[in-house]
Amino acid sequence: MGEHDSGLLGEQSFESTPRRRFLAGAAGTCLLSGIGTGIAIGDESDGNAESSAGEELWRVDYETPDPLGRPYLSSVADGSLFVSNLDTVHALSASTGDEEWQFGVDDTEFHEQPLVVDGTVYATSHVYSNRDVEDTAVYALDADTGEQKWQFDDYDVTVAPIHVAENTVFIPKQFCVTAVDADTGDHRWDFKVGYGIETHLKVKTDSFAKTDSGTFYVADGDGNVFAVDVASGEEEWRADVGSRVHTELSVVDDTLFLGAFDSETDQPDNFQYYVSALDATTGEERWRFSVNPDPGTERPRPEFVTVFDDTLYVGTDDCYDHPTCASLYAVDADSGEKKWQFEADNSVDTVTMADGTLYVGTALGVGDDGVVHALEPETGTELWCFLAGNLLVSPITVLEDTLFVASRTDTDFEDAYRLNALDAATGDEQWNFVTDSNISEPRFADGSVFFSADRATVHALDAGVEGSNEETEN
Repeated sequence: MGEHDSGLLGEQSFESTPRRRFLAGAAGTCLLSGIGTGIAIGDESDGNAESSAGEELWRVDYETPDPLGRPYLSSVADGSLFVSNLDTVHALSASTGDEEWQFGVDDTEFHEQPLVVDGTVYATSHVYSNRDVEDTAVYALDADTGEQKWQFDDYDVTVAPIHVAENTVFIPKQFCVTAVDADTGDHRWDFKVGYGIETHLKVKTDSFAKTDSGTFYVADGDGNVFAVDVASGEEEWRADVGSRVHTELSVVDDTLFLGAFDSETDQPDNFQYYVSALDATTGEERWRFSVNPDPGTERPRPEFVTVFDDTLYVGTDDCYDHPTCASLYAVDADSGEKKWQFEADNSVDTVTMADGTLYVGTALGVGDDGVVHALEPETGTELWCFLAGNLLVSPITVLEDTLFVASRTDTDFEDAYRLNALDAATGDEQWNFVTDSNISEPRFADGSVFFSADRATVHALDAGVEGSNEETEN
């Protein structure tokens, strides 16, 4: 790949560390300054150094840390990892950490993860005036060279991350969605919604369900769900599903699932929380499943809805520590009938399925005692559980026979952050990697795991498995 240099560019350095199975902090023994030269861990003479699971392969330290967070990572595409760090987007070799190109624009900052789709990197920037957001822009960059393809800045601040699908970039603003041609950056249309795009979503914040046959779905703050034609921006249907939508939208086959609440008054005691299944073609409600049939003291709130093998799984919160409130519900996706309920000690915030086992995470981002539970999907019977720490800071990923999750833990009364690798069959910890702060959701490709931490560092570790869980964004 070629190099591309534009505007203000952040400085970075590369550091190697001793090989250890359990790494506490990020101590290093060798520091080199410069741009575009990574140091791999191990024997550098033949490029075939042995390493074991959990050991660091390379790292990149950015000398200017992000005061608002950490470097933001894309998925890995065609051997490259893309990183937004303050005023610069970097392309790194996923195998070595070497910098392939960087892109920056004067007086801008990047505080969202880059998206990489079909050979194009999409980065969202904010232009500041006296530390107040003055303007925003979406940049489309060639993934191989870093050359700018186009720039779109005819909008105010976004209220949720952009979404790319169907050769379209969707930009969620407070009262409308703007559609831009993904190839040219030309404005296509604006679609107005009610009181604000719904942005309170907890995990992988996204106002949209994935597009399906040229349709995208979006919820607003008034409890409306819209189906919109991607090509024209024309409304296909709208549905009033209650006072407010409270989960991401999920479209499976011809059904759209969501969690919502309704109330005749503004008092929380009267809130009715439920899951609604809509016909994705017409918007008509097929069924409704209530998670609190008798509103009152216990008001479990849906945190997510997702479908595996014709079963809808619904996670609910802990109702401010009320006993037996947080649960994972298994619901028949066709009829809305409850199959079983697994009661947890903390808010049930994430779930995934792999090789016939459900993996459930509690206390993702809030609360205490982040726990990973392994459940039998037909009955909800617990197979094992793992106490990850104070809380989870990433969803659960399972590759081959290993489960990965990032968490915050407590070491000698000081917070530390940890990437945990567990045996998926038993829950036994295989290895962990500890950082001081701000660990990100891990990314996986070609036997390596990538994440950022400590506000300024990107790490690559030997994942101990050969699989990848993603190639490009969808």
